Amino acid sequence: MRSRILFFVAILVVASLGCSTLFNDGGDTPDVVDTPDVGVAPDVVDTPDLVDTPDVGGQSGGGDSGGSQTLFEDDFSDTSTGWEVGDYDTGTVGYKGGTYSVVAFGDGDTMWGLANRSFDDTDVEVRAEQVSAPSNDNNDYGVMCRVQTNSDGYFLLISGDGFYTILKRSNEAFTPLIDWTQSSLIRLGNTSNDIRAVCDGSTLSLYVNGQLLGSTSDSEFSQGDLALTATSYETESTEVLFDNIVVTRP
Repeated sequence: MRSRILFFVAILVVASLGCSTLFNDGGDTPDVVDTPDVGVAPDVVDTPDLVDTPDVGGQSGGGDSGGSQTLFEDDFSDTSTGWEVGDYDTGTVGYKGGTYSVVAFGDGDTMWGLANRSFDDTDVEVRAEQVSAPSNDNNDYGVMCRVQTNSDGYFLLISGDGFYTILKRSNEAFTPLIDWTQSSLIRLGNTSNDIRAVCDGSTLSLYVNGQLLGSTSDSEFSQGDLALTATSYETESTEVLFDNIVVTRP
């Protein structure tokens, strides 16, 4: 993780705007990091606005039913279900062999693919398989919830080297709501992890492989899009394949 810390300090100086995520290692939640986004791909900001595409195997976001109402689910076998597809300067997103692939080319650039839907409270479960990464697994991947049209929102992330975090992006600045923390619950390297990201009112909770990693609260964003994301903090790329996503009402 030392390489992650050194890279983070350097990237704060030269970072550009757009899809990005900061890395912060250790300590309690610091103040808002008033730095520009890390390694932004100019094209990423051209992702489409939220659209009311039909849900797959479930109901559209919204409604007042409680319990485990299914809002949306997708096994990515159908490539017309509305997820973002694109090749950008810093990575790619799109359907791949019955999964959804997110590739981040490296150097701290973050890629994500939008579901192109709108939700308020969500309980998201998805299988994430890291299939390539830097040799030291210095990366991150996971779920974004309540994504705004300007790419603000919440990032609930794990890493290939066994850490997790919850971040908020607001007005192009990142706040670690939970600092990067190591956990033995995360399977390391090129393997699969079952991620569960709950955005319920002001409560944000991250689970891996059926176990709670951490929970925090923030009330700035109450609704928005959903996205799947990955970042590589080295020159080598990271690719993560997501599958069997299920979104229910908490």
